[in-house]
Amino acid sequence: AVVSTQSTGTEEQSPASAKYAVGDTGFHFTESGEFLDENGSKFQFAVTDDHAHNQSRYEKIGDAVTEYIYSVMESKYGLNRIHIPIGVEKSEASSFVFVSEKFKDSGNKKLVLINGSGAVKAGQWARSIIINDNLYPGSMLPYIEWAAQNDFDVLALNTNECGSNMNGSQTPFEHAQTVWDDFIGAVQNKIVFIVAHSFGGVVVQSLSKDNSNFGEIVFKVAFTDSVHMGKISGDSVPCINWVTSSKPVDTHLGARFGCEMRSAGSTNHPWTSHYAMDYIFDWFTGNDNVKHIKDAHDDDKMEDSGN
Repeated sequence: AVVSTQSTGTEEQSPASAKYAVGDTGFHFTESGEFLDENGSKFQFAVTDDHAHNQSRYEKIGDAVTEYIYSVMESKYGLNRIHIPIGVEKSEASSFVFVSEKFKDSGNKKLVLINGSGAVKAGQWARSIIINDNLYPGSMLPYIEWAAQNDFDVLALNTNECGSNMNGSQTPFEHAQTVWDDFIGAVQNKIVFIVAHSFGGVVVQSLSKDNSNFGEIVFKVAFTDSVHMGKISGDSVPCINWVTSSKPVDTHLGARFGCEMRSAGSTNHPWTSHYAMDYIFDWFTGNDNVKHIKDAHDDDKMEDSGN
């Protein structure tokens, strides 16, 4: 799915030729999500023989990409950047999330997005894909677009925006718990759907163990090549892990840790959230007749993924 970002640009151009500048980096995104320089060339990491310089340049560009995606979430999708915990003083170091205006109050279904570890921030699955390949498979924007089209409220966690000096976000686990306390735990009924990539699965596992009402609030959990070990607490919460595999996408691969395992259709870990996306949407909307695997004897009976 291609998500338009036209609302972030000011140029009077046809959509096909539109360019959306990324800070002062000299790069822009095209309408189709390509990341190009002023000459229309793709990003090259090694522009000098000085690796430190190249890395510093890459990090600067990465930071600008992060701010660009933040701006799209705010301006196009109307998500609010909220510092947590709610009520934190402006003078305090704090993390923040992106959330729909009426996330806690509306009766809409909720889509909660949790990325993996590393440099990625809210709105991103894989920064390397965004910069080297395309904005859309590397970002959460297609998920947020789908949520907008299907009347889901959205909450994008920022589990890597943490630090020892941050109130409520010293670690990814504390960040997630703060978000649960401020937003998710207040949701009435079982209407929360979670997508978690890589280490994000470990974060979900922690939430499920630390919150006795997890199973009363969360309806389904979709993992994309999650690295969690052990079961997700709450027997009433179905989960599927779309994992790296050379098998066709959505092929059933058995079960592990109480979750069905399916092929993501790619052997490349960072791409799993992209390739599994449409199948996750089908499962969330009931177009997939999967049943929760409750039999503990199914655990660890996972077929060869063909990697």
